[in-house]
Amino acid sequence: MTVYQMLNSLKRNSYIISLGSNMGNSAEILSGSVRTLNQDERLRVLKKSSLYKTKPWGLTEQAVFLNAVIEVSWTGEPEELMEFLLQVEKSFGRIRIRHWGPRTLDLDMIYNSEIESNTDFLKLPHPFFWERPFVLVPLEEIYPDFVFNGEGIHQRILELDGYKDVEKTDIAW
Repeated sequence: MTVYQMLNSLKRNSYIISLGSNMGNSAEILSGSVRTLNQDERLRVLKKSSLYKTKPWGLTEQAVFLNAVIEVSWTGEPEELMEFLLQVEKSFGRIRIRHWGPRTLDLDMIYNSEIESNTDFLKLPHPFFWERPFVLVPLEEIYPDFVFNGEGIHQRILELDGYKDVEKTDIAW
């Protein structure tokens, strides 16, 4: 395998994942979920943002969230990663009762620069990621030059309502 092929392979296998929690000890849940993800030999966490305190999006009558974004490398197929994320959510007590409702852990595949999917099981890029300050603000922390559909991330954040409500915390995780 040439160096070019290796770099291209790494890029293809790099995913942006958003994390969120608003039930239980959210900081410990998010930290524990990253440790759990890293225990699988197919996945490595490459970068992680700070934790951010955010207001709920979609269904707003619920507790505030802690959110973050990580970049991971994954050696399997995208659908396998999605299945793994769902298993980790479940292991942290995630029960899907209400769309956009409270949750112990939410792990969303957000983006991969090389892969698109539009199946019932996996939509990549995530259909709402470019609309969500709680995803974009942490993503900008780890990728300040991120561009999607020709628009830079910082400019996009400034266009969104609620970006000022995304508050960086000093919680170590």
